[in-house]
Amino acid sequence: MDSTKDECCADLRIRPMSVADLPGVLEVERECFSVPWSERIFLDMLDLDYYHFVTAFCGDQVAGYCGYIRSFETADIANIAVRGAWRRCGIGEQMLSQLMEHGFRNGVERFSLEVRASNTPAIGLYRKLGFRQEGLRKGYYENPREDALIMWTPEPGDSQ
Repeated sequence: MDSTKDECCADLRIRPMSVADLPGVLEVERECFSVPWSERIFLDMLDLDYYHFVTAFCGDQVAGYCGYIRSFETADIANIAVRGAWRRCGIGEQMLSQLMEHGFRNGVERFSLEVRASNTPAIGLYRKLGFRQEGLRKGYYENPREDALIMWTPEPGDSQ
């Protein structure tokens, strides 16, 4: 990768995920998660209309991805992942904002997600985008075992 942690992407593009993105997405997945998803999981998701994933590119490299799983008027943010070299550059926020805008335009009223209790940067981002903690899942994550905060966007018409 040509970037270092001190450089942010000047040529960021975010678009719906395609099968052609999967080699780069799988690299990000392995870098970011202790229990990474397989290529088969991504292929299956891309074939279903209740999943929506986006891929972020810096130049021709996959910098990150995120997506949701929709169930009627709610959607669960499945994963948000940004390569280490481009973290703290706003890519996660831009991807998640675009993803949520897509959901709202398509009838999603609320979003939920789980996040490691120790992932302070992610929790800060989610709060910035309107999420608030509404629950806890004890021992939800593996490698290492850790609790997950359950966060939701507010009910329609509910002020924070």
